[in-house]
Parts: sequence; structure tokens; C-alpha cells
Amino acid sequence: MNDIAVWMPNFGHGIQIVQTHELYLQERMKKVVIELVNKRNAVREILNKYRKEKPFPKEWIPIDPLCEKCNRIGTTRALEVNLDTYKVHYICDECKSEGWSDISKGKLTWRLEWLAIWYVLNVHFEPYGKDHATPGGSRDSCIEVVESVLNHRGPYGFWNEWVGYSEGRKDFGDMSGSGFIVFTPTKWLEYAEPEVLRYMYLKIPPKRRIILGLDKIPSYIGDYDRAQRIYYGLEEFEDSAELHAIQRSYEITHNNNVPEYRGFQMDYQHAIILSQLVTHDQKGTQQAIQRLQATEIFKGKLTKEITEHIQSRLTLGRNWVTSKYAPDHLKIELKEQVSPEILNMYSERIQNIVLDLGEILEKTKWTEEEIKQKMIDLREEAGLSRKEMTEFFQALYQIFLGNTKGPRFAPFIAALDKKWVIRKLQEIKEL
Repeated sequence: MNDIAVWMPNFGHGIQIVQTHELYLQERMKKVVIELVNKRNAVREILNKYRKEKPFPKEWIPIDPLCEKCNRIGTTRALEVNLDTYKVHYICDECKSEGWSDISKGKLTWRLEWLAIWYVLNVHFEPYGKDHATPGGSRDSCIEVVESVLNHRGPYGFWNEWVGYSEGRKDFGDMSGSGFIVFTPTKWLEYAEPEVLRYMYLKIPPKRRIILGLDKIPSYIGDYDRAQRIYYGLEEFEDSAELHAIQRSYEITHNNNVPEYRGFQMDYQHAIILSQLVTHDQKGTQQAIQRLQATEIFKGKLTKEITEHIQSRLTLGRNWVTSKYAPDHLKIELKEQVSPEILNMYSERIQNIVLDLGEILEKTKWTEEEIKQKMIDLREEAGLSRKEMTEFFQALYQIFLGNTKGPRFAPFIAALDKKWVIRKLQEIKEL
């Protein structure tokens, strides 16, 4: 309960948490329980129409009592009920005890509990999983009972597909708490903002299966950031139907109260890189801001809101890249010493292009876009094939990280100190 109280406000708006055991103590719930017990024959006839296997017997009492000895509910059977004292006589199949227990300590049979909650909370609309959408299934039977027995209109419903969980290319199936195929909202908040998850659910049609995985957090944040740019007119989008879906989903993500654009969007990929190059405190945030300004990624006026946004993205990016969900090639560990054997792993042509890059970058304005453009120019002038380009990048990652893979090269290099980068590339000449 305490955990839910912490994360729920991040994902919902005006949410009130109602615990079922508290509901059973309310007079309105007691009246519903009494009515369903009194009319249990009519209830049983309705449920048995939908219950082809193991129909409820004539002596059925729609209550699962609490065993006063072992405190279990699922192992008890109701033998008789006294509505005047509001107690139920039971036997426990687990501890073999027998006794009387207060009905409010137990539960209604689950389908009846579902419809009783509709009645007590006056539910008008309720989305539900596709397993309840089967004709003649649980929801149909509950609707008939609440309308025929309690004379209360059932809620309008809309079924949705289940949500799957994946890691890498492996789909573990639909999320299930009992099957431990799940990640918690609290875990999500370690790596991403809550509005990103809200947008994911809203943008994808409810009758289409969503597959989520914490290893794909950067992609989800990229989709949300793009929606933000499109909404504020910072990025063009031509498909009018899709545009409307993006804009409306973004509005609902913010509960139809969209805030003004803060003026800057900290790219999550940049946050992943910078978070590993600066200290984990306020000073580190300032270091990151200085690098963003120096590389002209951030050119605007620095506000408190922008500072907090950068600080938050740095924390989220650092949490994610140091987790088990991030691939190793994104984890930065700069190499101070270049091994002489590195360049010998590649052809003389690749070695020469690496040396050329060092000379070019020395005269290049130290921004991501300028570095990216110079590398494009170098590739075109040298006529590098796709295979050679792969080897070229492998050589560069070996020089700086001691690995053949790494983050996107231009933003990675731009985040580093220019003098240090040039010095590293000049060292190659001396090997």
C-alpha cells in the first residue's frame, strides 16, 4: 500500500486509493452483501448459466470467510450464515478448524465482489482486459447479476489487449504478477519520467498489444520527446491522421493541461553519455550544462526549470546505463593509454584515415553537428565502403574506450574535452 501511495500520483490524476478490506466495513457494502446472500438462489441461477463446469450447488453461500485460526480466506468453505449477527459459519480445509467469523473480514465470491464494487462506488465506466470480453464470460455474468438482482445499471466497458514484457528480442509473454513477468512502476521511475509511460499507453490503440521492456527505455523516451517537439511545432509531421493521434495523446498524457514548453529538451542519449563523464552532484550538473553550451546543444537562456530537467535526465540516464538493462557498449570507461597493437588490427588505409581525422578535428568547431559533418565529408572524400566505415569506427572506439563498440560517435566525442581528444589521436602517430 505504501509503495502504491508513492508511485500512483506520478501516473494518475486525482487518484483515490480504495482498499477492498476497508470497503467491506462500509454500511453500503454490507447492504449489498446482505441482498446478494438473501437472493443467492437467483444469483446462482444466473452464474450457473455461464458456468458450464462445476455449477454452484443449491446450498452454495456466496461468501469466502476468513479463518479465525490461520487467517486464510481461500481455504475456507461457508456452511451457514447469520445475517442478523453478520457472521458466517465456516470450516477451513487447511487447518481443519471450524467456527464463526465476521462476514466483513472475508470476501464475496470474486465475481460478486466485482459487481458489488461497481454498485458501491457507482462505477459508470471501466476498461477491462480482453479475457473478460469473451461473450458469456465473467463480465457478462456480472452485468446480468447487477442489473437483474440489484436493479443497478452495469458500467460501460471497453476491452483492451494485454501488455507484454520483453528483453532484447525475447518476448516473455503477457505481464503477470503471479508469473513474475513484470516490472514495477517504481522501477520505471528509476529510468524514465512517468509521462513517457503514460504516452506509450495512450498513443498505441487499446486493442493492440503493447510490448514493453526496460532495455528499450531510450527508444520510449525518444518517442515521447519527438511527440513533444511535434506538439509544440518544433518538428514537422505531415500525416494529418497520425498527427492528431500524437497531439491528442500528448494532451491526455498531461491530463489536458499541457504545460508551456520549457525551452530545451535534454536528449536521453546525451544524458547517458554525459552522466558518465561528470560527477553525480550539483557540480556535475553544472559541468554537463557547460558542455551542452560549449557544444551548442543548448543555446538558450538557462532557467531553473531547464536546470532541473537536465539534472533529472542525467540521473535517469545514469541509473539506466548502470543497470542490467543497458548494453555494455554504452558504458563509458575512457582509456588513458592507447595500446600499440590497436592500429595493427586494421589496414594501413584505415590507420591513415584515423590520423587524418585527428588533423581535421583539430581545426573543427567543437559541436556535435560540426564533428558529424566533418566525418561525413571525410567518408565521402575517402570513398569508404560500408565495411571500411565499420572498421573505421571500430578503430576509434578501440582508441577511446578499448572496445569495438560505443555510444553514437559524434555526440560522444563532442561531450569530451577537445584537447584531450586531439591529444589521444596525436598519440597514434607516435605508436
